Amino acid sequence: MVAKLTYFRGRGRAETTRWMLAASGVAFMNVPIDTPEELASLRAAGKLPFDQMPLLEIDGHQLSQSSAMIRCLARRGGLYGGNDTDAMWADMIAGVVADFAETAMQAAFKPSPEIAIAELEGRFAKFGPRFEARITAQGSGFCAADKMTFADVVLAEALSSYLEWLPDLLDCTPNLKDLYERITSEPSIASYLDSDLRYPKPGDDYVIAAARVLQRALPPHMPDAARFMV
Repeated sequence: MVAKLTYFRGRGRAETTRWMLAASGVAFMNVPIDTPEELASLRAAGKLPFDQMPLLEIDGHQLSQSSAMIRCLARRGGLYGGNDTDAMWADMIAGVVADFAETAMQAAFKPSPEIAIAELEGRFAKFGPRFEARITAQGSGFCAADKMTFADVVLAEALSSYLEWLPDLLDCTPNLKDLYERITSEPSIASYLDSDLRYPKPGDDYVIAAARVLQRALPPHMPDAARFMV
């Protein structure tokens, strides 16, 4: 059975789940929401338990909250490590990655590429050396265990967004660069990244599309920022 992932027509907060679906070997389809009416229909159907997207429909369940989706798929795919200590580290690192990734998710909403890049550089300066130190201390080339866990997948996904803005970002963190290359070379993840399921780098089109669906204001630097508000 093919899982369904419902979200705006773009990466956003659904992208980590897409990587995890791929890493766990779960076939899925994107179900894009393009209009306020489609979102209203989804709500009326009772499919959003906490009135939030993304929505993952899998095995008869309707999952909200990206962190729950990620961990559900980690258990399903055997990506939680081999013991409680591995799981502890995977959870801790995934929590840090959520903070780290937020800057990349907001980059498309910034007034200029220069501002976005400056914020990404500052965020990486805080977290990059710590990720590098953790991989070095772990000793296996992975973050949390002696084999790939979901922490490695979510970290690689976050790094992929940083690298679209800053291609040379990992040159000074060789272990982090090696981990990124190893995870993105995993056959299931590489296949996803090369597929039509992978949305392009977010830009103005994505920002406008999300605002249209949610009927909210655009970032103030964009023309007619209140055009979708009701």
